[in-house]
Amino acid sequence: MVFGTARAVKSHRLGRRRKKGGSRLPVAPWIVITLVCVLVASGLTWGFMTLLRSGCSGSVYRVTVAAAPSIAAAVDDAAQEWEATQPEVEGECVGVEVQEVSAAAASRGILGVWDQKSLGPPPIAWVPDSQAWASWVGSSEATAGYVSSDPVVLGQATSVLAVPESTADALGWLGGQPPSWADVLDAALAGDVDLAAANPRTSTEGLVAMLNATSDGEGGFSEEALASYTAAIEAGSVADDASEQLAAYAESGEAGQVFTTLGYQVDNFNATSGMEEQLVPVTPSGSSVAAVATYLVLGGTSWVSESDASIAGRFGSFLAGAVADGSFSAIELTPAEDGAAALAQATPEAVGQAVRSWQEGRQDLNVLFLVDRSSRMGEETTDYGGESDVSVADAAIRMAVDMVEDMESTSRAGLWEFGVGADGDANWRAVTDQAEMSDGNREALRNDLWAVSENEEYEGTSPLYGALEAAYGYMGEHAADGSVNVVVVLTNNVEDTASPPTVGETAETLASMAGAATVYTVGFGDANADNLALLAEATGGAYVEAPSEGGVLEAIGAP
Repeated sequence: MVFGTARAVKSHRLGRRRKKGGSRLPVAPWIVITLVCVLVASGLTWGFMTLLRSGCSGSVYRVTVAAAPSIAAAVDDAAQEWEATQPEVEGECVGVEVQEVSAAAASRGILGVWDQKSLGPPPIAWVPDSQAWASWVGSSEATAGYVSSDPVVLGQATSVLAVPESTADALGWLGGQPPSWADVLDAALAGDVDLAAANPRTSTEGLVAMLNATSDGEGGFSEEALASYTAAIEAGSVADDASEQLAAYAESGEAGQVFTTLGYQVDNFNATSGMEEQLVPVTPSGSSVAAVATYLVLGGTSWVSESDASIAGRFGSFLAGAVADGSFSAIELTPAEDGAAALAQATPEAVGQAVRSWQEGRQDLNVLFLVDRSSRMGEETTDYGGESDVSVADAAIRMAVDMVEDMESTSRAGLWEFGVGADGDANWRAVTDQAEMSDGNREALRNDLWAVSENEEYEGTSPLYGALEAAYGYMGEHAADGSVNVVVVLTNNVEDTASPPTVGETAETLASMAGAATVYTVGFGDANADNLALLAEATGGAYVEAPSEGGVLEAIGAP
């Protein structure tokens, strides 16, 4: 039998160690000992050896399953249970390797180019925490065949609004008839509440909330409702995901906010935040779309072979049986009583129309990444992507890659790096020209970022001021009409002694230049926040403290 293409990329597997290969005895040791004695005494040694050789043998060939973080552990448990049954193909042991990949990132990788460096090996099967992501992938003719037409429904999470109890009580949302989405949006537009929404392009809670808020009540999509939803969000706020919004709320305790979340996220927040006032889950009437988690075998992609898909399909059958007999359990999910009805909540037609309309209503981004590659970037460490002690140099590259992944295909981006002597007499170097984020250009920029990360840092101090003046002038000449034109600086700069101007002189120069672009400075580690804020604000931008998860697109008003 010919299995799929071998992969050299290290798997982003979960923490539990799984037994590798080898025959496993399907019976207890004392039974085997007794059986040996009986067989030897009876002269049936040949029969005993045949028993030992039953089932598969050797190392286990595993295909990759990409699962959303909220459900990956439960799927991994099921994978180990399946492997314990010794599934085999032509005498070879087979199994699955589960890796955590957000549904948003996986959908982008399936639609475009799968980034093995950040996401791990290309998956043969996919477990999004909402079928809406699969509907988005299947919403065009070109990609309609990428996911299986017979997904396994694993369970669902309810789409809710998380509301401080006092706010819900004041609005009359506690007990009795819940508000409709129209009521919620009217309250947000009237200033009675601030709608803190998760981005529908980067989070499941945001996508499902948008689908519910923009529903026409008949399983379709309403442009009018989307206009109200967009206006309400603009009056409030948008973040990559609910955790970012809730973390800010835990620090400020600001009343009057309403958050788009999933039910289990509210429970987790109440259990861990330490806040005296609880958030209550409110499900607006008419909400018909839940976050339905599914298992899907991929097809139509360049990396899925028929043999690998067959193995993934067998695991899917095992999962379906586990769901049916109740042995599959994920604490974030509740059972879906009617799988077919759950899948019908978010059709490819409705999801495709809603997401495309959302994208069309957002301004495109034209960004120049200005990445600090001075030696200090490699000397300091930070937390990023759930890992500790990541060098700031690596964290900056990974953040830029994450931002590139989040950009829409109609946006544009380019890359400069800076350090003493980066380009001979100049302390900065153009790496990638501004280009629209088609699949090919996105892959090229991503590869250039990884290539930069593999080079040694430039010795000496960080020549930020001169590099920023040059980059800002370049973006003034290459501004894209109708787009948000920005320079995003990624640095841990404290003080620039390599450039002729001072920070104050640089800020004055930036302020005097044509304001076609805006600067956002992202500071890592011990970066001088005051200096970076001064430079950014001179152009109408802002300083952003580097987050430990994901990019900063929402902070600059980009889609």
